[in-house]
Amino acid sequence: MKKLYYIILGLLVGLVACQENDKTDFDSNGAVYFQVNPSSWSDTRDSIVYSFAGKDGDSQTLNVQVNLMGETVNYERHVRVVVNSGKTTAQEGIHYAALEEEYILPAEAFSMNIPVVLYNKDPRLEEEAFQLVLDLEPSDDLELGLTARATVRVIISNVLTRPYYWEDMYMDYVFGPYSRVKHEYCIRELGMDFPQTLDEYRNNYEAWQAYGKYMDNFFYENYPILDENGLAIEPWL
Repeated sequence: MKKLYYIILGLLVGLVACQENDKTDFDSNGAVYFQVNPSSWSDTRDSIVYSFAGKDGDSQTLNVQVNLMGETVNYERHVRVVVNSGKTTAQEGIHYAALEEEYILPAEAFSMNIPVVLYNKDPRLEEEAFQLVLDLEPSDDLELGLTARATVRVIISNVLTRPYYWEDMYMDYVFGPYSRVKHEYCIRELGMDFPQTLDEYRNNYEAWQAYGKYMDNFFYENYPILDENGLAIEPWL
């Protein structure tokens, strides 16, 4: 299992981001770019780590946000997203569903979501991460906007991974230091995984504070429970 953590870490290192002011030229019709983290425009990450661990079913839909650069109009416009076959290791039909030829940016809209259907059909996902690389392309209606955000990588696995917002939301104070074993017990005892997005966590912050207190008491009453490194998970509150 440790091998998979290093694989995921390696996948996250690629594609060095360009400066935000590095744009392609576009006319008054507007342009589009990916927004990996809908909660923070300044977040320049190019990757989304998606794990099926703790989730029911063999398929999930991941919404990848695309933003408009320029003025809105009173009619629909088309957005083109293609799979970068040279950089994608995931397999269509096994790890993800085929994309549509084009997607619709609604009238008067500044953003829209690309629904990417991911599959949990491959047992290798428990030991190996696969990546799906998506590129924006110019359409008849829209050009490319920020070149640093013209590509997004979806890293797919079936192993628990720390929520990307763990440090931003100071979750060490709510749930203590992260470990995979603690994560597994949280899912088992709470009956659900941590939210997929920062917005979901923020919208239910008080509830998650209560869940953190519950889990702190659980580890206190069942001490010692060892983590994946053989260390006791210490109560943190």
